[in-house]
Amino acid sequence: MLGGKNKVLRRYLSNNNRFKSDNPDYGRAFLLNAALAYMSVICMIFGILHIIKTDHPIFIYFYFAVMILSIVVIIFFHKTDNVKLTSLFAVILATFIMGSILHLVYSDYSGLFWAAAYLPFVYLMLEGKKGVRATLILGVSGLLYIIFFHRDWQPGIFNYMSIINIAGAGACLMLLIVYYERSQKRAEKSLVAKNNQLHLMSITDRLTGLYNRHKLDETLNELVCKSKTCKKPFSIIIADIDRFKSINDTYGHLTGDKVLVEISNLLLACVRQTDIAGRWGGEEFLIICPDTDYAGITDIAKRIEAFISGYNFGCCQGVALSCGVATHNSGETVDSLLQRADTNMYQTKQSRRNT
Repeated sequence: MLGGKNKVLRRYLSNNNRFKSDNPDYGRAFLLNAALAYMSVICMIFGILHIIKTDHPIFIYFYFAVMILSIVVIIFFHKTDNVKLTSLFAVILATFIMGSILHLVYSDYSGLFWAAAYLPFVYLMLEGKKGVRATLILGVSGLLYIIFFHRDWQPGIFNYMSIINIAGAGACLMLLIVYYERSQKRAEKSLVAKNNQLHLMSITDRLTGLYNRHKLDETLNELVCKSKTCKKPFSIIIADIDRFKSINDTYGHLTGDKVLVEISNLLLACVRQTDIAGRWGGEEFLIICPDTDYAGITDIAKRIEAFISGYNFGCCQGVALSCGVATHNSGETVDSLLQRADTNMYQTKQSRRNT
């Protein structure tokens, strides 16, 4: 039962799930629906209390009119999903309520507590520079109105209406604080996600999804620096697709791209979780294997070559990969290591052409 109620409430607050959590207006839609519903309920309560306790027609008409207007704005919002216009309507409605409270305050000053929630609400609804300007203008206008039209403050009364005003304004202010806090967390989470996405894009090859040359260079330099203090060896494989130009010429560049993507996926399936596979450039790949000696890297290279040559690439048959390996020697530079692996790769490629 409780889960069903939460589901209905969630649908109402998100305009029947049309505002998703990744929508930039999701937070404002949530606040609009919550504030308008809160406004209509509070006005209904005040209207009923005035019927029961005071029988002042002007207050009764006022509160029920505001309640109806709040419901009309809710219906408008759920039909149009127009956050900007609905926010403006909500601010106008809240300003009408606040202005009426200031004008009809008499000796019950507890209604002024709503100003503590009204001004933050205006800012959050209009946002940015508009929100700041509107908050300042309306706040100063309200203050000037009090100064000029309520010069002689009479002793205030404290009754059940005062309690409801204070409690209602306090609850509304808490709602705005919770909304603001969640908005900040959501913005922070979104920023972290975007930064992570940008970082991933900066180190990933767009076509294959493997690490790009920048990331591979960075990793090699880190391992070479680490090797000065840690004596564990690391090794690399440079792999090149045999006769890749003829694949592009015969089957077209789209097929060539598909071959690159498939080989990338096969490489990821062959290497260990600790290994780093990336696209070195064109049809060349680089695999970095930490804590791996020459015998270990040779076995990995042979396994990769066998796996690729035995794979069915569809219309493009006979795809093969030539691998060259090298194990880092103490004090060796990155360029020297790459040169040795590259030389070994071309020797492998040449030996295949001769057979």
